[in-house]
Amino acid sequence: MAGERILIVEDTELLRRIYQDRLTQDGYIVLTAGDGLEALAVLRANPVDLVLLDLIMPRMGGLDVLESMKADPRTGNLPVVILTNLGEESAIKRALELGALDYLIKNQAKPADVAEKIRLVLDNLGGCTGSDESYKLVVRDREVDAECFIKKAGLPRRFWCPACEVELTLELLPKSDRAGWYDAHVICPMCGREF
Repeated sequence: MAGERILIVEDTELLRRIYQDRLTQDGYIVLTAGDGLEALAVLRANPVDLVLLDLIMPRMGGLDVLESMKADPRTGNLPVVILTNLGEESAIKRALELGALDYLIKNQAKPADVAEKIRLVLDNLGGCTGSDESYKLVVRDREVDAECFIKKAGLPRRFWCPACEVELTLELLPKSDRAGWYDAHVICPMCGREF
């Protein structure tokens, strides 16, 4: 099935491009990040079906990213496949304990192996990866209760992100304890900042 969104988190630009090219050829929509902090920002701003996550990176490593993802209800159910090097057995074990589904050894995995592993993981999940559990809505400014909401929520520039200059969205996350009920957050679709 084509069209799934894959986030590649890899600090080596050449590897990132090789994986991106192969997965794009296979029909995936590919997003990339060069380190853990960038990965979390991409995840906050974009729906993703699977994360391909390097462990050793600058600024924020893969284990820290995985811990942050699992603690966030928006990303906690996303499937993660770890990219690692030989000799990182304890880090692999920790990643699997944190909820990663599988791993690949970088210098042993060809791009075709990476694509095959991703397809296998997505197929085994039955296409239900959690990305469609939340919804992002645009709220119309100056209509119904918008003025009251802006005042109560203390939005800095009405429904616009002051940093990105884009319209904010209302993100709805399903409540696990009540079917049909959602928690709502006003977020920037570009930087992922919550307001």
